[in-house]
Amino acid sequence: MRRYETLFIITPDSSDDELKTIFEKFQNVVTTRKGQILSYEEQGKKKLAYDIKKHGKGYYVQMDYLGPADIVAEVERNLRLDERILGYITVKLADSVDPESLKAEPVEPRRLAKSEESGEEAPAAAAEEKEREEETE
Repeated sequence: MRRYETLFIITPDSSDDELKTIFEKFQNVVTTRKGQILSYEEQGKKKLAYDIKKHGKGYYVQMDYLGPADIVAEVERNLRLDERILGYITVKLADSVDPESLKAEPVEPRRLAKSEESGEEAPAAAAEEKEREEETE
C-alpha cells in the first residue's frame, strides 16, 4: 500500500453537519477502495492567498491515508465533483508502507511551544533551535 496526504479547502460557510458529511463521504471513498485513513485533521478557517470562487477564507482539512495506486484518482474525482470543495492537493508520502507497522508507531501531532519572551506560540522546531543557540552561548 502507498501512503498519501490530501489537503483540501472547504467553503467557509459550511456548517458542522456539512463538515461531518464531507468527512464521512471521503472516509467511504477510501474504505471502499480498500484503503485506510490514518488521520483526519481539521485545521480550521484560514485566509486564502487569493479569492477562490469568490471566497476569501476557507476551511482547511488534512487527510492522511493508505491505499492502492488508484485510490488518489477516485478521491480527487470526488473532490472535483463536490461544489463545497474550493481546492485540493495530494502528495504521495511513501511508495510501500506496511499498515501493521504504522499501528505500532504512534503518530506525533504537530505541536506548538510557548515562546518565553513574547508569550506567543511558536513552532516547536523554532523553540528547540533557540534553546540550542542559548546552550552554545
